[in-house]
Amino acid sequence: MGMEGPLTGQQEHRAEQRRRILAAAVACFSRDGFHGTSMQKICAEAGMSPGALYRYFPSKESLIGAIVEGERAERAQLMDALDSAPTLADGLKECLDVMLAPEMGLPSAALGPEVMAEAIRNEKMRDALEPLEEETRARIILSLEKARARGEVDPALDLETLNMVLNMIGDGLVLHSLLHPEWRLADRTEAITDLIQRMIAPRTTERDA
Repeated sequence: MGMEGPLTGQQEHRAEQRRRILAAAVACFSRDGFHGTSMQKICAEAGMSPGALYRYFPSKESLIGAIVEGERAERAQLMDALDSAPTLADGLKECLDVMLAPEMGLPSAALGPEVMAEAIRNEKMRDALEPLEEETRARIILSLEKARARGEVDPALDLETLNMVLNMIGDGLVLHSLLHPEWRLADRTEAITDLIQRMIAPRTTERDA
């Protein structure tokens, strides 16, 4: 009695329309930037009238919020990979491989710099993003605690600070992969991971000497 039945034709149509609009928005925002994209451009990209689009999304902010919300499942998969990897370094490399893939493994990765810039000056955008950011930070902390228990992280390091640094490294890598594609950062994930591992590894007697 309590089980939900299959989607009706109308529900399937609405879900497909929503996916169509979001794909058009991602294409436009990636190409023209947040402020360079009008709702009219998104309508043209999606091939629908303004009236139809506004029934689903009343503003560009609501579109960005939906795009980021749609990334929640993909981020959760990344965090699962980080948490289940044999070592923290293995998990970090796997995450970087996805984040820096030429086709941008996360749906809104190409929008990351644009969204962050807008969130700095747009309180509503920041409020929409923060719950997802907090979820990610909490998952990373758990992985860092497990790695520290395995002896992979210097016990003297503050995990909250390390978490912030890892997030900043990730954001910076995505930004520079867009700004400097000639750097081919996707081919450097092993070297980058090795540098991070050296930075956070427990100090040894030889290193302390």
